[in-house]
Amino acid sequence: MKKTNKKAQKVPKAKLFSFKYILYDFVKWFGFWQTMLWYRIKKTYDGVEAKKKIKGGAIISSNHVGFSDPFILLTAFLSRRLHFLFMSELIKNKFQAWLYKNVFLSYPIDRNKPSLQTMKFLSQYVANGHVLGLFPEGHIKRDDQIDDFKGGVVLIAYLSDKPIIPVYHERRKNIWHMTRLVIGKPFNVKEMVGPTPSQNKLNQVAKQLHEYELHLKEMCESR
Repeated sequence: MKKTNKKAQKVPKAKLFSFKYILYDFVKWFGFWQTMLWYRIKKTYDGVEAKKKIKGGAIISSNHVGFSDPFILLTAFLSRRLHFLFMSELIKNKFQAWLYKNVFLSYPIDRNKPSLQTMKFLSQYVANGHVLGLFPEGHIKRDDQIDDFKGGVVLIAYLSDKPIIPVYHERRKNIWHMTRLVIGKPFNVKEMVGPTPSQNKLNQVAKQLHEYELHLKEMCESR
């Protein structure tokens, strides 16, 4: 029987400048002002702690209301490069695969059965200083309800020992309304779970994160 050695995916460290970021930075800086003008993004914060700048690796966790969400989050956190996950079934050809990887710095994932290898890679990616954007509902919502969160976001945060920054994104009613975001306080999953993790503990943190997202939603609606 012939052995096949699958090469492990290299985990790069975050850098202020790299030639591989040129296309991404060009699209980001050329497109952010158009996103800002069209969506008129207004940010509010849940306290002083939520206003602190993100230093090092982190996970931006947001509800998912449309295909434009990544561009809105990129504009909201303009000082950092955000890397997103996308459904692997979206890839139809090699050009799309190249576009997602090299221009949007995004990674494919099987949202129904993410592998442990993928989770380890993403956690090391965040640990190396990158900011990962995730939509833990796992799909776009066409109503204003927030579905339960999948546990991947909590697992990545625990393994990387980096914070989750919760964000609530309000679906605007029409083009004349502003797009409102409420940015929450960081979740330190490692501290919440403790030194002996279990599936139950991780699920409890995912539930707390979901409840906090509902709180951010109430904050947004009250304004």
